[in-house]
Amino acid sequence: MLTQEMLFDELKKTPYVQIEFPISRPQFEEAALSFFKFLELPDHLKNHIELKIAPLHRRGDIGLKHRDPKDDAYNDTKDFFHFHPLILETYSSFLKENPIIQDFMAKALPIWEASNTAVKELMALMDQRFPGTSQKIFDTDHVHILVRFLKYDWKACGKYLAKPHFDAGSFTLALAESCPGLRIGKGPEDLKIINHQENHAIFMVSSNFKKTIETDELAPAWHDVIQRDETQIGRGFSRWAIVVFIEAANVEALDKSETHKWRTEEI
Repeated sequence: MLTQEMLFDELKKTPYVQIEFPISRPQFEEAALSFFKFLELPDHLKNHIELKIAPLHRRGDIGLKHRDPKDDAYNDTKDFFHFHPLILETYSSFLKENPIIQDFMAKALPIWEASNTAVKELMALMDQRFPGTSQKIFDTDHVHILVRFLKYDWKACGKYLAKPHFDAGSFTLALAESCPGLRIGKGPEDLKIINHQENHAIFMVSSNFKKTIETDELAPAWHDVIQRDETQIGRGFSRWAIVVFIEAANVEALDKSETHKWRTEEI
C-alpha cells in the first residue's frame, strides 16, 4: 500500500510515480475505439457538447477540441475530448438521440470514476504533509478532474507526437497509450521512455502544483511523446492516449511560455 512517505520519496527522485489503477487494458482499448467512432461523426454532432468548469482558464473546457501547429507554434497535431460527468446531466436528451456518443460517454464514465477515486486517495496522502490539499481540489461544485481522450495524427507530426512541455494543471494521471512513446524527466537532458505497468497509472506533478501544495521539494514532470519507429514517420496512423488532468478550484493557469519553456530546434 502506498504511504505518504513512499509517495513523496518517489516524487523527490523523479516527478512521477506509478500507482495502482483498477481499469484493465482491454477496457481502455474499448474506450479509445469508441472515441475514434465518435470522431467519425459529422461536425455538428461531435462539436455539440461544450461546457466550462474553470472560469479563469481554458484548461477546464469540456468537449471536443482540435489543435494544429499552423494556429500556434506550441500546438501538436491532435484531436482530443475532455470528459466530465457534468456532460451526462446537461446533455441527457441529446445522448439518448445519439447512440454512438452515448456509447462513448458510457465507456468514459467508469474511467473518470476510477480517476476520481485515485485522486481522492492521493490527495488524502498529501493532506498528511500539506493539510488542506484535498479541500483545494474538491471544495467546488464541479471538481476539475478531466479525462482527456487523445488522437494524434502521426502523418503530420513527424518525430514529436507531443512536443516537450509541462502540463498546465496541478497534477496529471497518464492512464494508457496505444504504444510506448511517453518520455518523462525533470528537463530536456534526462527524458526517458516510460512503460505503463499493467493495472497502473502514472501520477505526475504538473507545472501549477504550487497552487495546491506549497513546497520546493518537488519538480514538475517535463515530458513529450515521440515516434519510436522512424519507419512510421509520415505514414497515416493514429496514436491514442488517455490522460487525466487535475487542477485546484478557482486558480489561474500558467502561460504557455512557462509550460513550454525549454523548446528545441527539432520541434
